[in-house]
Amino acid sequence: REGALRVGLCGQTRMLILSAASSTFALHSAAGPRPRLPVAPRASPPAAVQTLVEPSPFTTLLPSRTLTCSTLLRRLFVEPETSFSPAAVAAACSEDVEWVDMDLTEPIRGREAVERHLRAKWPLGSLLKVERLSDGASSGGFTWHREADGVSGSGLRGVTYFELNGEGELAYVQEGSEPLFKLDTILEAFLTAANANRQDEAKPPRSYERQTPTTASGIARYLWEVAYPGGATPSEALSFFSDEVVYEDFNYREPFVGLQAVSAYISLLDAFPQFTFLPERISDGDTGVCITWRCEVNGEPGPSGISYNQVDKSGKICFARDIPAPSIKPPPLAAVAARLSPQLRTFQPRAPLPSVAPPPPTALDTLAARPARAAIALAWFSFSAYVALASPGEFSVSADSFDNQLIAKAIDDPTSLNPIFFAVFNALGVLPGINAALLLPGAKGQRPLPAAPFVSAAFFLGFGAAGPYLALRQPRPDPVGRSELGFFARYVTESRLYGGGLLAAGGRPP
Repeated sequence: REGALRVGLCGQTRMLILSAASSTFALHSAAGPRPRLPVAPRASPPAAVQTLVEPSPFTTLLPSRTLTCSTLLRRLFVEPETSFSPAAVAAACSEDVEWVDMDLTEPIRGREAVERHLRAKWPLGSLLKVERLSDGASSGGFTWHREADGVSGSGLRGVTYFELNGEGELAYVQEGSEPLFKLDTILEAFLTAANANRQDEAKPPRSYERQTPTTASGIARYLWEVAYPGGATPSEALSFFSDEVVYEDFNYREPFVGLQAVSAYISLLDAFPQFTFLPERISDGDTGVCITWRCEVNGEPGPSGISYNQVDKSGKICFARDIPAPSIKPPPLAAVAARLSPQLRTFQPRAPLPSVAPPPPTALDTLAARPARAAIALAWFSFSAYVALASPGEFSVSADSFDNQLIAKAIDDPTSLNPIFFAVFNALGVLPGINAALLLPGAKGQRPLPAAPFVSAAFFLGFGAAGPYLALRQPRPDPVGRSELGFFARYVTESRLYGGGLLAAGGRPP
């Protein structure tokens, strides 16, 4: 009889006992650190120490060799619910990464230097909002703007180019942000005067063959590597723009909207045949492409910059952003704005701008990105299959069923049971309570599964109910404010009375 008690458990009872061993493991391996409530502030360590001690949740979550550039950028800059993590970005870089900030005179090299640079440029309360993200595999980029916690509106805008090495690490990055002083009407007047005074010269014969690519990178490579070197003027690009194109040249305060406005502007550039455009890097991407470039004027070094183009479903450029590198580095106005408004880096907030919304992760995405979650899901499926297909006895709700008889005996005469089984069986009333205290503070906005139904059902079904939620829940490593807690978490599971009750129930001898 005692042997039957050791090995003959089935149905829901067996699932409950299995949860005693597996639920605790699953909670700590899958749920990530428990969300912490804010505590009284302490003196901050020096910046150098902070760089070393901040945990980087992405260090182990990014299998960089298997990720495309666009996926890596999405995880680093789009999916975080608040701001990106400088430590996570640095961890995704190669040891000899070269990070070019067009506002600085020298590139930044090495992971630690990149992390220090990002911390200084994006202080606490700064938000980087990605607007458009290219779909490149080995290289890519995005357009972005700054926002600030508690401030309505947007700040400085920019473009960043990224390139991976053979190991899937960020090996080269170039970022550019808009100049606060814009030539605008001055530049327009200069271009207009140059066109009025130009003398028509015989143009050299075209030495390239016209092509009609329809992908973002294909168009960029044709224009920059074939057409322009072959004698094409900037007007060659007009055939690739859509009728509703939005073209942001950050020498101007307002964008050019529509093909007619863009045509009028680009045609002014034809007055400078001695102006040669030279590409430096062109990213991958069918729908979006990032380009770093420079110019030569009469064979001498001229302006440089960074651009982003996006094509629509018909293969026409529907959006373009050009950012010239500043002639004075760092730009004086940018330095003043950074002191007055470190988060936005503009003198006043602008109108709000749209950004890329992080898509809700699918179950497959969650399991593939976090091996511990896959192990939990496999354990849950294995336990469920065993209970349904291989456990002894039959599923029945009658009072004479083996499970109900066993539960009745555990309640009526505990001393007749195997003491190990008795201890585990009674612990199953405590473990779900502990799990509730650990899981509910991070329950707000959980995707793809809500917390409450699974945490509640765990009191009756143990790991059988909690398993799917533990496998798919989103980690909550950042502190959670008391105001963000739900009613039950705030007034019950976070109370001292609840903790004392769990301690008493867990420590009470049989």
